[in-house]
Amino acid sequence: MINFQISLDNAYQHLIDVRVDIDMALNEGQEFWLPDWIPGSYMIRDFARNITKVEAFENAKPIRLEKSAKSTWQLMENVDQLTLVYQVYAWDLSVRSAHFDQQHCFFNGTSTFLAVRGYEESGHKVQIAASTNDYANDWKVATSMTPVAVNSAGFGEYQSKSYHELIDHPFEISDLLVSEFSVNGIVHRMVFTEAPEGIDLERITKDVQTICQYEVDFFGDEKPPFDDYLFMTFVQKDGFGGLEHMSSTALHCGHADLPKLGDDVSKKSKDYQKFLSLCSHEYFHCWNVKRIKPARFKPYELQKEVHTELLWFFEGITSYYDELFLVRCGVIEASDYLDMIAKNITRYIRGSGASKQSISESSFDAWTKFYKQDENASNAIVSYYVKGGLIAFCLDFEIRRLTNDEKNLDDLMRLIWSEFGRAKEGVTAGVVAGVEEKDILRMAEQLVGESMVDFFQQMLYSTDPLPLDNLFQDLGIRYQTVSERRPLDPGGFCKQKVTDRIKNSLGATFKEKDGGTEIAAVFDNGTASNNGLANKDIIIAFDGYRIKSGEIVKYLADKVIGAEVEISYFRRDKLYHTRCQLTPSTENTCFLSFAEDTRNEVYKRWLEIK
Repeated sequence: MINFQISLDNAYQHLIDVRVDIDMALNEGQEFWLPDWIPGSYMIRDFARNITKVEAFENAKPIRLEKSAKSTWQLMENVDQLTLVYQVYAWDLSVRSAHFDQQHCFFNGTSTFLAVRGYEESGHKVQIAASTNDYANDWKVATSMTPVAVNSAGFGEYQSKSYHELIDHPFEISDLLVSEFSVNGIVHRMVFTEAPEGIDLERITKDVQTICQYEVDFFGDEKPPFDDYLFMTFVQKDGFGGLEHMSSTALHCGHADLPKLGDDVSKKSKDYQKFLSLCSHEYFHCWNVKRIKPARFKPYELQKEVHTELLWFFEGITSYYDELFLVRCGVIEASDYLDMIAKNITRYIRGSGASKQSISESSFDAWTKFYKQDENASNAIVSYYVKGGLIAFCLDFEIRRLTNDEKNLDDLMRLIWSEFGRAKEGVTAGVVAGVEEKDILRMAEQLVGESMVDFFQQMLYSTDPLPLDNLFQDLGIRYQTVSERRPLDPGGFCKQKVTDRIKNSLGATFKEKDGGTEIAAVFDNGTASNNGLANKDIIIAFDGYRIKSGEIVKYLADKVIGAEVEISYFRRDKLYHTRCQLTPSTENTCFLSFAEDTRNEVYKRWLEIK
């Protein structure tokens, strides 16, 4: 057994104190390592950079330990037992790493727990000690790790069966707002850190329970594939994000994302819908990626990049269902859901990246492109979340078409769960096969009884536009792609056909900057791109008159299509002028509306409307 002790007395320095007791003989050359990435977030993050000097002792006697690689340490002599002592600098306010101050402590095991090479399958224990400092008087521990001996606040001893299980249970320790509910007899807890006063916790709990119940029923098992579940949410003024784990999720949300007591309960704001979608997304990952997972992730190799073309499936399918489930279970209205789809389509068609990178390439290159986006990202890459979700939509209706609406994507997911996820009687836990690169095609063909090679080739390996207009036509939904009505117009659901739009566009996005308007990104073949304007240029004037970012649209709207303007801008603090012919706005914004007053049967079956 490998025993960790966590001390939380150095909040002001943001240092988590860690002690590891290894009560067994180790030989010279024994290695200790820390992951370089965390499952679910596909980028090398070099967590070891936040570990201060590691010291080793045998019965209080110093033992030589040397660093042999960027995240690996090596024992330089034989010992009968060993103690390691180190500190983790925790100041990454994200769901991926660790953050510690006098308000809370959050950490993932990938940032905190050194692995003992060769003993990853051994049992591990974690002792969380309560801080004696006043800032921690009301702190409680939230984690999905198995408790062994803990007090009423959760401080004490936890255990895991292996190192990979150990690092899949993050900890949130703070003055927590707590609620709980049950799904098929399994307790689910929700904890909120720094939640503003007056949030409607009862309403949030009820809505999330409804979503979780639907997802459990979706897969058809008597109980979900875990013994309990934990939603841990850090609430900020503005924040958004989530990361899935075996039986928990770490979330960030903004103040506006949570409903308040006294709000109209018959309505759900767009911000609250976004939070519910996030909960739905991360919960679905309990099945799709945490248990159904790529063969290349079994087991995870956490000290190098592990490439797969299947992220479109694990994130795209999840992104499709996270919003679809909300309307199916009655948490949002159908019009709200169509609004979400339209905005996703706008994200997909805006910029030229979708015409240059296939979804399989996007998945494979996530490590170096999707997770390392720069100002040219919209022109170079496509999101396997966004396009993957739209491909899932297309796949759903292709299965329906090939089976005369007798089968759909739901059936495919349940078939995949049966083969690649569900624990089978007589099979040792954890040895269910992983999904190979071509298995999704194979399972889809098994479901429909005929070849789907051409469909998968077009969807996954080409940059052809998706046939969305035809699908919406079959659903009785009017599909429009038009010029944006205002800068960064997200599109959405509307009651009637859209006619107003911007005539001229610079083909760029902006942000306010002292003394002018800074260009944030430039789209291919727009006015800015065609005239040499670039990221970080600061526009100060049009036709000799000073202009602010909020005035740009109005100024361009007064110009006829194709008119010329002189733009004055600073680049590297030197003033330049360029005379530009304005480019007409492109059809980069999606709107959906009902084409008819009555909803057809295909639409009703899709959304499970009675």
